Amino acid sequence: MSEPAKAPGENLGALIPVLGLCGFASTFTMRLIDPLVPTLASEFGQSVHQIAFLVTAFASCYALGQPFLGPIADSVGKLRSIAACLAALCVLSTLAAFATSFWMLLVLRAVGGIMAGGVIPAAMAAIGDRAPMAERQIMLGRFLVIMIIGQMAGATFSGLVADHIGWRAVLGIAGLLAAGGALLVRLVLKPRPDAARPPLSVAGAITSYKAVFSNPRSKLLYLLVMIEGAFVFGLQPFIAAILHERSGVGASEAGLAIGAMGLGGLVYGILTRILVERVGPRQMMRFGGLAVALSYFAFTIHGPWWSAIGIFLLTGFGFFLMHGTFQAQATELAPTARGSAMALFACFFFMGHATGPLIMGALLHLLGPQLALVVFGVVIGTLGVVTPRLLPPLGTRT
Repeated sequence: MSEPAKAPGENLGALIPVLGLCGFASTFTMRLIDPLVPTLASEFGQSVHQIAFLVTAFASCYALGQPFLGPIADSVGKLRSIAACLAALCVLSTLAAFATSFWMLLVLRAVGGIMAGGVIPAAMAAIGDRAPMAERQIMLGRFLVIMIIGQMAGATFSGLVADHIGWRAVLGIAGLLAAGGALLVRLVLKPRPDAARPPLSVAGAITSYKAVFSNPRSKLLYLLVMIEGAFVFGLQPFIAAILHERSGVGASEAGLAIGAMGLGGLVYGILTRILVERVGPRQMMRFGGLAVALSYFAFTIHGPWWSAIGIFLLTGFGFFLMHGTFQAQATELAPTARGSAMALFACFFFMGHATGPLIMGALLHLLGPQLALVVFGVVIGTLGVVTPRLLPPLGTRT
């Protein structure tokens, strides 16, 4: 399979930081609601489960927009598509800061999910276009380092800012970050002049998706990443409520705990090269699933609230051990239609992301927090153990 050629004068050193900052803006917007669930429930007179649906709406629309955003990115150029989506996300986040009802906030967050979905998959596809496979997982790891800081900041500073300034300021800050990302990608990065871009059409989109699904690995990879998304991110909207019930803590403390998951991802990003070369992608997937399972089992124990910081750091590290390998494989499903392949990858991942809170909500109602966490731990641990057998990474050590 041919490797992408580096364009003359192309600066890969600038590509990763700039796209990482775009990913920062997207993930900051994505995770900022989690610590605010009890706050928004009080603000709008809704239950915690109803406010948690804001997370489901964002993730669902993120997923549902992917089949359209992928072909658009392939046709107009991934960098142009990223800039346009960030500009739209800026407007939607700013409007959400002035929402006067739960339903207005719900609609704005849902549409914002579509726009946020046009950033990270296109950025990973752009990296796939430029980086040879031997270096791709490492470069994606570097991209994730910056992107994950956005996820960590979105959860951590959301709670802190909400407690001291108000939740509306959080959404205003998200709008400013999206505007900065859009401006930066337009000023610093240049589209590849020799890139082959299919014309935007329904027939062209269908052709791209046929190319993706002609790879027999595609269906299984997408199914596995959907399960991963559901059982890693189904818990997040309920963490603040669980910690409040156990320890009486507010949004600031919950934000620190949830943000620690991003810190675990940051550790992964820093260690990516060592992990890939010395541990290998298969073992990374096994250890990742078991690490997330262990963190869920640990969260069943009623310890001091700050113990959740260590627990979710382990969750984040374990998640990215699995997810980084899934991402690297997804970039090779269809080299001629990477934008579409990565869009579908994000679509299925966020379908899981959207259904996960519904599954966790039902289990919390039926079984209570302890047993619900045990069920989630068993599922994600099993996923980590069986995936290397079902879908072994190509061209890597075991």
